[in-house]
Amino acid sequence: MNKRFMLTAAGAAATGFAGAAHAEVVNMENGLDRWFGEHSWQVVSSGGSTVASMAGGSYNGVDNFSYVTNTATSIFGTAYGTMDLASGTYTVNMQDSWGDGWAWGSYAGYLIIGSGSGGVSVSSGSFSFTVGGGVPAPGALALLGLAGVAGARRRK
Repeated sequence: MNKRFMLTAAGAAATGFAGAAHAEVVNMENGLDRWFGEHSWQVVSSGGSTVASMAGGSYNGVDNFSYVTNTATSIFGTAYGTMDLASGTYTVNMQDSWGDGWAWGSYAGYLIIGSGSGGVSVSSGSFSFTVGGGVPAPGALALLGLAGVAGARRRK
């Protein structure tokens, strides 16, 4: 009997051979009031891992970061960036250490990540968003292609 070994997508993931597949790049926009040093937020995956965060103006897990200042007295500016996230649902937890919200004067600060958005009116807030459902990650496509080649060869 001629036995063949075929590494399936599930097997590759279980062995760690395939690595983590990133699904898509999502945009981030963070409107900051004059007291942004009190602001913080964390992006948490459905598995409980923090994949990006901001505390007192220091951003982690955010790529292509840029910042635009504002001359209005209540607005400090707007931060922009991107995050490369795997498919799944994410929860964003936001805090204001002083407890007066992300607002100064008539301006209300905000956070937009992917398809979700929110702000903090008192001491905390949260929102969720989902990544994926569109085009499979390149690693997944490669494994599917290999499985197709192996299956076609086996039939001959």
